[in-house]
Amino acid sequence: MVLVNSLIVVIIILIAAIFINKHFLQRRIDAENYANNQMVARLSSIRRENLSLKNQMLHFDGNTDVHHHGLRKAKHVLNDIFSEYKDNHTIEHFEIIGTDKLAVKHPLFENMRPFDYVVISDKGIFNIDVKSWKQKTFYHFTIDPKADLPPERIDLNQNVGRYVATQYHSQFQSSRPSTYTFTEQIKQHSVIYDFYDYDPYETAAAKTRELENKLDQNLSSKIKSVGLVYFTDGSVNIIEGPKEKENNAETVSSKSSLRNVIGETINQSKTGLSNEEFDNIVAQFH
Repeated sequence: MVLVNSLIVVIIILIAAIFINKHFLQRRIDAENYANNQMVARLSSIRRENLSLKNQMLHFDGNTDVHHHGLRKAKHVLNDIFSEYKDNHTIEHFEIIGTDKLAVKHPLFENMRPFDYVVISDKGIFNIDVKSWKQKTFYHFTIDPKADLPPERIDLNQNVGRYVATQYHSQFQSSRPSTYTFTEQIKQHSVIYDFYDYDPYETAAAKTRELENKLDQNLSSKIKSVGLVYFTDGSVNIIEGPKEKENNAETVSSKSSLRNVIGETINQSKTGLSNEEFDNIVAQFH
């Protein structure tokens, strides 16, 4: 009888232990589930914050601090490049002029308005349009079917660029063929194409020709002028359009490519400006 009672007690204790253990295990499972849910919620919140920050970055205006930093960086790079050419006696003089100093009534204001810097040397004049864009850029796209690239140079980006430019032109512009530059902004549920108010390459070429003609009127020797659209962020993905390039304009997106274009122009200059002619041109920008 005692043995039976003892077995009953043991069984009751085991049953109680099982229930107690199950209770604690359930609490542990509930706690782990809660922690997991909190972690998922936190990760979701971080993703939303990151997306919000990314969208804010994509909406930076080109005239904000990002652009000002790009201007400072570009001036530093230009000074380095031209100082190298001066030190090795490839050029004798150079001066970097910020176009923001030009008054509206200045006779060269309209020609220089698209540019941020003019670098005057005795072997060439360089008009620099600084771009600090971070987004993927479809650059210099025309809707003119005569300007198509050869088949071996056409890829998906080219097709997308031509299609977007054509759609924009047909909805908002006249029937006149035009050239467009626009950026691609990726958001959570959409892709936005933001069109620039003018095509930088086309404008650089046209304004450089005008400036060269004006300056030539006061010079005994011809001096080469080049318009340079300089993307200071070398990582930007530039998709170049099919339109044929101009002889007096280039697009560069690194210090090395900027140096190469400047060097080629300087080396092609057979005669340099005299000291008097150099001082005369510099004076026209002040």
